Amino acid sequence: MAEVNVVYLGLLFGLIDTFQIHLAKALERQGIEIFSKKKSFKEKGKKPLIYIIGMALNNTVFIWQMLGTQYSTASVYSSMFGLGLIILMLYSYFVLKEQISSRSALGIVLIIIGTTFVGVIQILEPPTTENVLFMNFIILCAIIFIFFFVLIAIFKKTILAVSFIFGLVSGSLGAIDNVFKRIGLKAGFSEIFNISTFPIFMLSFLIGFCALVVTQFGFAKGADASKLVPISNSFYIITPIYFELIIVLGASISIFKILAIIVIIAGILLMDIYKKDTYQKNKE
Repeated sequence: MAEVNVVYLGLLFGLIDTFQIHLAKALERQGIEIFSKKKSFKEKGKKPLIYIIGMALNNTVFIWQMLGTQYSTASVYSSMFGLGLIILMLYSYFVLKEQISSRSALGIVLIIIGTTFVGVIQILEPPTTENVLFMNFIILCAIIFIFFFVLIAIFKKTILAVSFIFGLVSGSLGAIDNVFKRIGLKAGFSEIFNISTFPIFMLSFLIGFCALVVTQFGFAKGADASKLVPISNSFYIITPIYFELIIVLGASISIFKILAIIVIIAGILLMDIYKKDTYQKNKE
């Protein structure tokens, strides 16, 4: 029973994290125009303050992240992350005035259902071991980061997919950040300076910062929060699952997790990320 209660603590901190970070992203998207050279400072109005508040909220979620990954695995902690989309979608529609088609709305609902389902599965089917295979860990990290750099490099040739590209990269980096912090905190705060895990723990902060920068760059390129963030969330949830499958000894994936991932992918495909109106908006 004590172990179950500890898992619930991880979920609680994960919920606080998701509501805070989604509000932060909405505020950042609203205030990103402060970097526009076409508008005067007077035209920008309160947006500098809005952006600063968003950044402040975004840069303090590591508190919940450290607490959450102390009590649960990265995949459990991040499993409730999709619920924060509710706040972001309401803000995007009513405040940012972003157009959300019925097809995209359905995709968002599927993403919320799929990511939440992953959380339920992680509680019912907790991992039996967390022994990390460090050689697999290093190789996988190298492959992923090379893939990310290539993806960003070809961005200009695939401008119609701006939301998908920056969402995929930022979400995956955020997930890897969680996995790294979990490795660093597995033995508890008292062992945080252990020579074998401390470098990984510190590297997690750099990766988390990179995820933030990629998100801001995507917003600056014109991506709607209502498109980029759901895509980011999908990979934020999916990445720890396949990451742990490769680097954690004895990790496995059930048919229920596979079904949840299929639901998430179906939601992504419904997001209208290739519509021409997005391309036109990015050009303006």
